[in-house]
Amino acid sequence: MSAEVNILIIGAGPTGLAAALFLAERGHRARIVEKRATPAPWSKAFGVNARSLSLLATSGVTAQFLENGRRMARLNLHRHGRMLATLRLDQVDDPFPFMLVQSQADSERLIEAALGERGITVERGIEAVAIERDEDKAKVHLRAGNLNSTVIADCVLDASGASSVARKSLGIAFDGKAYNESWQLFDVELDNLPMPASDGNIIIHDDGGMFLVRHYDNLWRVLGNVPNMLDHLPNGTKAGRIHWESDFEIANRVAGRFAEPPFFLAGDAAHIHSGIGARGMNLGIEDAYVFASLYDRRQLDCYDRLRRPVVEKVVSQIKRAMGPPRPSTVAGRIVRAAPWLVPVAVNLVRNAAQRWLLGLDHELGL
Repeated sequence: MSAEVNILIIGAGPTGLAAALFLAERGHRARIVEKRATPAPWSKAFGVNARSLSLLATSGVTAQFLENGRRMARLNLHRHGRMLATLRLDQVDDPFPFMLVQSQADSERLIEAALGERGITVERGIEAVAIERDEDKAKVHLRAGNLNSTVIADCVLDASGASSVARKSLGIAFDGKAYNESWQLFDVELDNLPMPASDGNIIIHDDGGMFLVRHYDNLWRVLGNVPNMLDHLPNGTKAGRIHWESDFEIANRVAGRFAEPPFFLAGDAAHIHSGIGARGMNLGIEDAYVFASLYDRRQLDCYDRLRRPVVEKVVSQIKRAMGPPRPSTVAGRIVRAAPWLVPVAVNLVRNAAQRWLLGLDHELGL
């Protein structure tokens, strides 16, 4: 079996869904396939930044996000029970001066619902297993259970994640560094936490760092590289039921190129990195917006030139931001030995750091 389409999107995570939505807003209908039979109920991404909220506003999705999520305007840094510094996102001159705390599962659900309203349905349980060129078009081989089919597409956006079939088949390098240390993540009920429940909180321990942010009610996201992390919660905190937990490792990698027409890479297929700064999902939504805009203008030859330098710069900044939580780094040793320097350093970079956290540190170039 074979079919022809203008645009095929591989992967129905936030990047693929957003790309289909941005294309639909411009009058283009994409076919979107996803190998998972059902949406994932849990996710590592939990923050939607100001840039993403701005890009999604015209679709009506941002209004739904704001109704569903929780606004976080402050990020505090703690050491030995003392608050060393605070970044205030509400000091940034922007329509959305906050990080919206919302699970990736909710973000995907709301974007997929918006696609449904436009008559676009995600085709689940379908995996892209191989790609090839057919003259100037793309040929993608799909598998759904025991059934195989082929799609001929004018253009393919691979947003299927770090295991991207397009990137691997095209032999595109995915260089970077993996960190040989374990990180943990918990969605856990916490009571009596002696920290502002409306803020994000970073705690620097001797043997690592941990980040705490409240989802809703008393359910908190706790993540970090501190061994036995829940044993290192602030004094007086009572940990209750764990809704989800995960162990993971971190790698920072960027694809050597984001485009080899008619194939294009976006989201984790093009770049993976630490969750510090909540840039992963948000950078993927940016990729989707730029892709859809360039497709509409018939300027996709500019995609790699516009996106890859931006992503490489952000990933470089993320690498530096990983320093303080890790006691083996120079920055980590300084923070632990001379915490009085932290407020001084934060004041020097406050404005830039606050805009960076909101995703407002660069232009899209469109």
